[in-house]
Amino acid sequence: MTEFLGASPVRVVLKAKDCNDFQGRAAMDRELGILLDERAITAVMNEYCHAMDTGQHDRWMACFTADAVYDVALPDGRIYARLEGEADFRKFITGYKVLPGHKHVYVTPIFDIDPDAGEATVEAYWFMLSGSEAKAGISSLGRSSDRFVKGADGRWRMRERRVATEGVAVG
Repeated sequence: MTEFLGASPVRVVLKAKDCNDFQGRAAMDRELGILLDERAITAVMNEYCHAMDTGQHDRWMACFTADAVYDVALPDGRIYARLEGEADFRKFITGYKVLPGHKHVYVTPIFDIDPDAGEATVEAYWFMLSGSEAKAGISSLGRSSDRFVKGADGRWRMRERRVATEGVAVG
């Protein structure tokens, strides 16, 4: 089978013997499940960003388990926010000021998913876009370390989020 991604052809070859026996099919099903889990976790990360940037509090809250923990550290190591449990999360997000032109962006996620345990860790970089029609740029950047769990409803949620701010724009 040949697929085209942009102008570059990519050749995908599946050997019949690899997917016709039970072990081959089971391995393919497991890999497909992990890919679908990655996609679902990415959707949660995107929901988090969009909900936070648009003031959709319930949508943002749905990204976390009820017992979640969330830390945000500043470049000097001081803790900007420490949230534990639903009440802390609700207080934080309802007090979060939505500013036009501010956008959270998560990039280069690295997934480690244990589908049997329904747990995953994701390491990623992030940056905050800020600005207006006249001027825009990156206002802060850093990395995040997230622990996800898959609920009984099949939905992935963050149980733990550790955010390290590594740089803030001056001026």
